[in-house]
Parts: sequence; C-alpha cells; structure tokens
Amino acid sequence: MESKKHDINVTLSNIQNCLQAIREQPLDSLTVEHYRASFDALSTLYTMQSAVTIEAFTLEGLPAEWIIPANAIPEQTILYFHSGTYINGSLCTDRALVSALASMTQTRILQIAYRLAPEHPFPAAITDGLIAYQWLLAQHHSPRHMAIMGTGAGGGIALSVLLLARDQHYPFPIMVACLSPWLDLTTAGLNVKKQVTTDSVLSIGLLTYAAQLYVSPEEASQPLASPLYADLHGLPPLFLQVTQHELLHDDAYTLVKHATASGAKARCVTWPDVFHGWHAFADRLPEGQAALDQIAAYYSKHVALANGNWPDKTADNPYS
Repeated sequence: MESKKHDINVTLSNIQNCLQAIREQPLDSLTVEHYRASFDALSTLYTMQSAVTIEAFTLEGLPAEWIIPANAIPEQTILYFHSGTYINGSLCTDRALVSALASMTQTRILQIAYRLAPEHPFPAAITDGLIAYQWLLAQHHSPRHMAIMGTGAGGGIALSVLLLARDQHYPFPIMVACLSPWLDLTTAGLNVKKQVTTDSVLSIGLLTYAAQLYVSPEEASQPLASPLYADLHGLPPLFLQVTQHELLHDDAYTLVKHATASGAKARCVTWPDVFHGWHAFADRLPEGQAALDQIAAYYSKHVALANGNWPDKTADNPYS
C-alpha cells in the first residue's frame, strides 16, 4: 500500500511540475504553437480509466466525438466543452475526465473541437457551441435529459451557449456544470494575492495573453465573452467547482451571487489543496474522483427532478 501511495505521489508531483512549467514560460518568448505543444504534452499524462466507446464524426464541419459508456441510458446526453484558454486544447484534452464522467452518469457525452483563437477569434468558439446544442436538439435529444458542462474556457462557453439558448428561445438543458470556469476575459477580478502565493497552474500574464488573442479590449466585457457580466435571469440550475487556490476562484463565487440575485439556482463548491484541472487526474487523485462524484450526483438528481422521479423535492441535498 505504501508503495502504491508513493507511486501516486510521484506521478502527481510530475504532473504538478509539468503544469508549473507551462505557467512559467516567459510570455515575451511564448508562441501559440509552443503553448499548444506544451498543453498537448500534458494531455498524455491523463489516463482513460473507464471502458467507453469513442465514435468520431464531423458535426457541421467540426471534428466531434461521442464518448459512450457500456451502460449508457439511451435518452441521457451531456454536451461537454474542453479546456484550453480559448487558444489551445482538443478532443484529447479532457477525454479521460469525460470518459470517467460518462461511466459514472451512464450517459453518452458529446465533445466538439470548437475553433480556436487567434485563427478564429470571438465569438467563433461560442458560435460552435451553439451549433452543437442546436444539432442535439435537431437530432431529438431531449433537453429534459440533457446537461451542458465544461472546464476552464469550456465552462465559459457552456454558460455563453446557455445565454444564447435563452435569448433565441431554445429549450434549456436541465442543468449546467462548470469546472473552474474562466468567466471574465477582462481579467479585472483576478486575485493578485492568489497569483503570488498559491496558484501553481494559472498566471495573470498567461490568461491576459490568451484573452488578447481571443477578444479585443472592447469585446472583453461583453456578456457572451465574459458571462460574469451577463444578465443571468431565467437560467436552469448552475453547479460550479473551483479550487481554493486558483485565480478563477473569486469570479466563480461572484457569478453564483449574481445568478442567485437574478432568481436562478446556483451553487459553487470550493476544493482545498488541489490544483486547477484536478478533475483530469481522478484515477490518481481521490479529490478528483470525489469532485466528479459531486457532478454526477447533481446531474442525476436534476434528471430525476425534470422527469418527476425525485422521491422528495423538499429534501435537503448537498448538491441542490
């Protein structure tokens, strides 16, 4: 047992070192190509922990894939947007995380390779996200059994797609889950103290660099670019997770405050002593598995609520 624990600690140390190396690259010499190569190298450290089938296809011109667990409930669907600060990432980036979530929820999950900046600046990624949601509805995937989820930039895309769905009168999914979402591309609310003392993955410089490639200064505060500034009335339940130490922590709680004030149901859970992106290492990090358990429980509850199968709608629940 001690040997296994040692191996896990060594693996996590290697992961932390890789994440920190990406964070500490000098911005004056950083190129998009270099950043993408480093990010892709990181994804090779992830482990596919679940027996799933991956079906690749093209969705309205975009590379896409279904991740399907062996025990998939036919009517259930999740639309998931990968992380990558809007300028990198691919279908591989969060595949291990998504495969685990698919098995835990018994749900097929759709990923798309949304277009990246600087080749495709704002609002390309959000446009692609809405196209994927429209496609699911056109294919008769019931919104009463559907959720939208995303990590980092993907969490921001998930919320922006939800705003577009509301404003264009599409039916809502039953809930949205955002894992350490990037909600404010102005970077105005980033906690400088966390930058200096605790966040071992993200940096204000790196986020500013990516934001400038994705949006113009005039666009950065637009609600679709930065959901933190959006009118959040009428949205379905929102569930957010962040780490105690990351730069994105405070914005997540600000969004929940705004959503609640607008009448939406929203909750954020803080995880201590882990790093941004910890979900991807659920096979080696107990906190990663526990965080995915939370998301799966929240989704399963809201599927049941939406379809009249929750035994006691007034019962207290940690994932309400």
